Amino acid sequence: MKQLWLMGLAALFLSACSSVPDELEVVDEASLVSYKNALEQPEQYIGQPARWGGMIAAVRNTDAGTEIEVVHLELQGWGRPVPSDQSDGRFRAKLAGFVDPMVYKEGRYITFTGTIAAAETGMIDEYNYLFPVLNASGKYLWPIQKEKTQVEVDYSSLWYRHYYFSRPHYPGPVIIRNTQGASEGGSGQSDKGNN
Repeated sequence: MKQLWLMGLAALFLSACSSVPDELEVVDEASLVSYKNALEQPEQYIGQPARWGGMIAAVRNTDAGTEIEVVHLELQGWGRPVPSDQSDGRFRAKLAGFVDPMVYKEGRYITFTGTIAAAETGMIDEYNYLFPVLNASGKYLWPIQKEKTQVEVDYSSLWYRHYYFSRPHYPGPVIIRNTQGASEGGSGQSDKGNN
């Protein structure tokens, strides 16, 4: 009975971890077009739905709306970009309205849902680049993930610490150093629709 209870708790935990934020939900996950497909054949996928994300490279606001240039990164099951030094390229997300570049800073992680538009040519430094374009209907600016703020030393013996309940009679870990830091600046922001 106890094992059944633990399995149910684990399933509940995993389902909670893999849920996509409301701003990024779509009716049919299977219909989403991957970034690689849109990059290889941009004309073929115009008007089709997509969910892309990555790291913000630039934000440009005009009277016509906002354009966010994003370094594409693969997404986890719940839509958060996977931090990596590898990317397939960049894309542009177009939004109606104003987006504050002090909140949507370069280096922050973001994910968009929307429909694919015609690709655009542009420049990255001195290089001509063909940008896949996403007309965004939803966006989610991911909150920072703080680094672990303490270092612990485990004084239990090596053979004993691998048991499930390894510390019933041992003192807790000793904190030997506190650290400060975060991988990204700012806090989580989310919007849906034409913001």
